[in-house]
Amino acid sequence: MNLGMFMMPLHPPEKDRTLCFDEDTECIILADQLGYSEAWIGQHHSAAWEPIPSNDVFIAHMISQTKQIRLGTGVTIIPQHHPVNVALRLAYLDHLSHGRINVGFGQGGIKTDWTMFDLPAPRDQGLMTLEAIEMVLKLWGAEAPFDFKGDYWHIRIDEIDENLALGHILKPFQQPHPPVAMSIVKEESMAAKTAGMRGFLPISVNMTPPRKVKRQWEVYCEGAAEAAHPEPDRGTWRVSRSIYVGESNDEAREFCLGGAFARALLYLRDIGSDAGLPDLSKKDDGMTDAEVDADYLIDEIALVGDADTVTEKLRALYDETGGFGTVLQIAHDWDDPAKMRRSMERLTRDVVPRLP
Repeated sequence: MNLGMFMMPLHPPEKDRTLCFDEDTECIILADQLGYSEAWIGQHHSAAWEPIPSNDVFIAHMISQTKQIRLGTGVTIIPQHHPVNVALRLAYLDHLSHGRINVGFGQGGIKTDWTMFDLPAPRDQGLMTLEAIEMVLKLWGAEAPFDFKGDYWHIRIDEIDENLALGHILKPFQQPHPPVAMSIVKEESMAAKTAGMRGFLPISVNMTPPRKVKRQWEVYCEGAAEAAHPEPDRGTWRVSRSIYVGESNDEAREFCLGGAFARALLYLRDIGSDAGLPDLSKKDDGMTDAEVDADYLIDEIALVGDADTVTEKLRALYDETGGFGTVLQIAHDWDDPAKMRRSMERLTRDVVPRLP
């Protein structure tokens, strides 16, 4: 099993922003030193808990400070950017990193972002996302002149000027392009089906119980079959989880319940409800909303405990879902930096090596 990082990030709104960004930087540097295979960086424009507005800028900041870890946009929120900017900025990052870039695409779920960018209803944003992804992929493979006309964007270069070398756009370092991923939130997910049809890497989010995560892979495979692709390799599947490995079960649970870790999980629960997904984290259909509290999220959704307990929980997640290639640890706030560093060290040293 590979170990990666998914950094939304998650920081209490009252925390100093510069300190948050310094902490995010230190976290990725440590992940690189510990051998994490990849890190996906989120992007939001008006979410105080998730304060990175430009994940490509943060990735550029990290390229020269890391050596082996792959860095990905998790995700580029397509409706909030022009596809040409997305294609060229990501291609540029790919060159700067000498091919250490992954790219994730999505439509975002923050309602204040939607109004700030004057975006249409979520369904239309989904259509915008699909159209823009197609245009980005075309731009990475096209030579001018070209004319790509969709319902939301019209991208064209009518002619090239070879004397002035005008009309040539930057292509990625990796050919034909960097690995492309889509995040999967819901159980019956159109993103999962689309990812399967297009051969994109699937990334399951951290707030979904195992039986629903298992269904996401099934939907992904249905999409692949519908597009007449071979049966997908489970090794390409990324499953995200909030993880804290403590000195003991009691210490780990007390620390997570008493600090920013539990607050972040409750925030993510409420964001899901606000987006029309109040049942996202419920393992049983009969659960009430009140039962999805901090204790439940720590005990049933997150992986919290000492090294033996987290190993058992991670193995159970692996077995119940049928297996996956990479677990992505959610980057939580470092309200106790020493404890969070030790948790990452224990995860790499005492947990992941014991798994399939």
